[in-house]
Amino acid sequence: MEKSLNINAGNATLLNDRLEMFDGYGSVNINCGNVLATRKAYDKLLSMGVHLNCGNTTILDITGEIAELPGKTVITADMSYAGRYLFCDGNLIVQDAKGLDGITGLYAHNLFCPESVSLPAVMGITANRVVYPDGAKLTFADTTLGEDSPIILEGGALHWVHGEITALDGNALEKLRLKNIAFHCKRLTIYAGLYEKYRDMFQADGCTFIPDGYAVTGGISLDAATALLYGEKLYVRGDMMIHHDQAQHLSGFSSLIVNGEVTMPVSAAAAFKAVGKANGYNLYEGALLEMNGVQTLSHDQLQTALNKGLPYSIQVNGVVCFMEGVTAEDVGAVASISCNGVIIAPGTARGALDSKIKEINGTILDFEAVKLLLGEKFDSDDPLGSLMKIQGLITGGGENENTSNINTGNFKL
Repeated sequence: MEKSLNINAGNATLLNDRLEMFDGYGSVNINCGNVLATRKAYDKLLSMGVHLNCGNTTILDITGEIAELPGKTVITADMSYAGRYLFCDGNLIVQDAKGLDGITGLYAHNLFCPESVSLPAVMGITANRVVYPDGAKLTFADTTLGEDSPIILEGGALHWVHGEITALDGNALEKLRLKNIAFHCKRLTIYAGLYEKYRDMFQADGCTFIPDGYAVTGGISLDAATALLYGEKLYVRGDMMIHHDQAQHLSGFSSLIVNGEVTMPVSAAAAFKAVGKANGYNLYEGALLEMNGVQTLSHDQLQTALNKGLPYSIQVNGVVCFMEGVTAEDVGAVASISCNGVIIAPGTARGALDSKIKEINGTILDFEAVKLLLGEKFDSDDPLGSLMKIQGLITGGGENENTSNINTGNFKL
């Protein structure tokens, strides 16, 4: 049997047309969100029969030798890249255009340059260009302005922040104003009262105003300690999770604002509405059961849920298996199921289970189909091990003697 290779990545960067690593494989699949490739490498991949499954593809027509530069590289007058193509997988800063003399092209996520710098008329520049005032200090990260912020120590400067600024400390803002410091940012998050007082310090592409008097936190799960730690007025910058057995703690708040999505049981909706609001809602019945990887549900487990009168709302990333012996009556313990992966169930439960599926991105199988797919590799004494094999066959996430997998956030060749 021929060997196959699966590459699963968020981003794939293919600059090298020397693709010897794929030799010996009968099939190669590259599954990713984004592909960035030279024309030469892309054409060679296609000629080799490599299958590219991606959301977005960018092809670079490159001439000359590639010079790879790390993110935040600063181009100055004493640099020389004549006859070369500059590739920067990040932000590139051009302080003097003489450093680009003679290049054949350029790629960068963002190309920053002061207003006084005029970029040469080079064909093949692929980058988002950002022009900032001469003398401004660049920051390529989200920044929080507080007493311990390094920016507090620097006076008389414009800080150009390619990210978000969080400004919730009035004492820090007063010190910055006394030092004549100003900011430009992509987004500003600030208390409404502080913005009215210090608005002249900021130029922002977008703003989030937090009402005065609210504590602020990131994404959070509600529990007994939440109101004790943050007080009765809370602003959540992100999502909020409310499990069915924690909903009573909503009574600890007089006001709750969630700048994200709230996941909560239907039974908690009235209590939440009385004190809070959110950008979005994900409501579930009974108890939320979140699954990642390979999980099983047995007859006894489902019967216990039925007896308690607390059905499961199941969210699956991977494989969920209703074990042999699960009946249509047992499926009454499932309020709903959302699946990104594989659902396996006995034929006796399939009809009842189909009516519970809220959404699915994947495959539904019964045990007989699993046994046919795995053949002698299915071990009735070790069904969990068998399920891990079926996960690999269907999702490409597993290993066997004829399949190799590379799972990574970023793949570069």
